[in-house]
Amino acid sequence: MIKENKSAARTIDLLCLIQSRNAPLTLTEICDGLDIPKSSAFELVQTLTSKGFLEVDDERLKTYKLGLKLYQVGVSYLTGSDLHRIARPIMQQLADEHGATALLGMEDNGGLVYLDQVEPLTSVRTRTQLGSRAPMHSTGLGKALLAAYSDARIKQITGGGALLPQTEFSITKFDALMVELDHTRARGYSIDNRENDCDVISVSAAIYDWTHNATAALGFAALYAQTDENRIITLGKSITEAALTVSRKLGYVGTRLYEIDKDGKLV
Repeated sequence: MIKENKSAARTIDLLCLIQSRNAPLTLTEICDGLDIPKSSAFELVQTLTSKGFLEVDDERLKTYKLGLKLYQVGVSYLTGSDLHRIARPIMQQLADEHGATALLGMEDNGGLVYLDQVEPLTSVRTRTQLGSRAPMHSTGLGKALLAAYSDARIKQITGGGALLPQTEFSITKFDALMVELDHTRARGYSIDNRENDCDVISVSAAIYDWTHNATAALGFAALYAQTDENRIITLGKSITEAALTVSRKLGYVGTRLYEIDKDGKLV
């Protein structure tokens, strides 16, 4: 068993706390969130601020937000990965060609994490905060990945029971989700029909690596008011082709993204 360094663990927990709250926090809020003494929190905050990993958001309220240095570290990780290097130019082409936001995400501990986005040149755009998390079952990217997983893994991630709705259109039952994932496998891409945001429709497909495991997902996000059935089909076909292109550049040799048998089950 790996022995944790207490100071390092607290530092990471502090950064994750501010990221998860998606808002600047006071020292008291940090203490409460981490359940640590004020003196310990103060030392951590001061050190991280001096190193550029935290910044003072409001001098009067003494609130702290994530700093530029942390962003620079994250960008270095992304630009150093084969996935980002391969996917980025394809995402740019997709966004420009279809006038929809191109998104890249992956699963982390049962949640969907947004890794990158490219907005179209048009003035109408959808915004996603990079690094933010969302449920797998209510997002296009998340459902695209779930469709590539075994039933056992899907049940482990979702709990296999009632699903927390994000909007009035969200799938809330496990059995209904499984049916939807079968549809995703059959057509080759997932559809999030306002399930995570009432104003947005997204279509997505899984990305595979050389081991034939789904490691990420590529998707479009478009405004519901500007999207009809024909556009969904067009976006779905394009995102499927793009995800397969990225997958092949990562070493995938399959002929399609979701390998299913004659009964429509994942193989």
